[in-house]
Amino acid sequence: MAVFWRILFVSFLMLASIAMMTKTTRAEIFRLAILHGDVDIFDYEIGVIRLALEYADGDHDLELVLLPRTPQERLLLLMEEGGEINVFFTGHSRERERKFLQVDFPMTRGLLGNRIFITRPDVLPELRQVQTLKDLRAFTVGSGTDWPDTSIFKADGFNVVPSTYANLWGMLEKDRFDIFNRGIHEAFIEIAQQRANGRDLVIDQSVQVVYPFDYFLYLNRNDTKRHAILTQGLLRAHENGAFDAYFFDHPMIRRVLRDSQTTKRKRFFIENPSMPERLVNLPSEYWLVF
Repeated sequence: MAVFWRILFVSFLMLASIAMMTKTTRAEIFRLAILHGDVDIFDYEIGVIRLALEYADGDHDLELVLLPRTPQERLLLLMEEGGEINVFFTGHSRERERKFLQVDFPMTRGLLGNRIFITRPDVLPELRQVQTLKDLRAFTVGSGTDWPDTSIFKADGFNVVPSTYANLWGMLEKDRFDIFNRGIHEAFIEIAQQRANGRDLVIDQSVQVVYPFDYFLYLNRNDTKRHAILTQGLLRAHENGAFDAYFFDHPMIRRVLRDSQTTKRKRFFIENPSMPERLVNLPSEYWLVF
């Protein structure tokens, strides 16, 4: 009997060792670049990636790489070259989808394509008079140089003033353009930050521009393993309800749904020429309608 138990114990240790080895060999490190180096603004998106890794097979680590003065296109180039970063979330464009592996899961359920505007207090009365999309096009729009939104607004006939994210705030304050287009989930935390920095800026409550758009995860085209891990984790989290639970429980999302007043805004729908039908036709439950 003693021999039996010794054999059983040794067998258990061997199986445990094999399991540990398997777990170790499957582990991956995800080095995520954070745009502007601002973990507060992107806390929700970082959490989505952590959720994906939690529900994927294996025991993976997420490392945040803060590069506050590096523009989006430079970050994408770093990922294309391999090395410092190996995953990045950014707004969809055909070029990005062509150059990288894309995880076909809209991270904010389409909130990013719901654009509202930050502006100066003196502009608010004029925005309240807007009745048509033609009226809104009379306002100059600040937008990031390498943002897909910039091309979307230009394609619809808006006069867009491009610059870096950091410079746009000062330019808005100095009357270089009229309205700064922001994702509806971004505006509230950003305006708090800018007011803390002494800027006299406000969120317009009267208009909203909507187009199909979102953040997607991108990886180097050769990084099929990490791409499969993130895809598996997000699909599992979605299927078992964990993604929805995270989405609706996140403080930023709760505030958007509470304070955005979308039913009181004039909503203007425009096209996104870069968005392929394949993404527009993803399962309807991936997108939030509100």
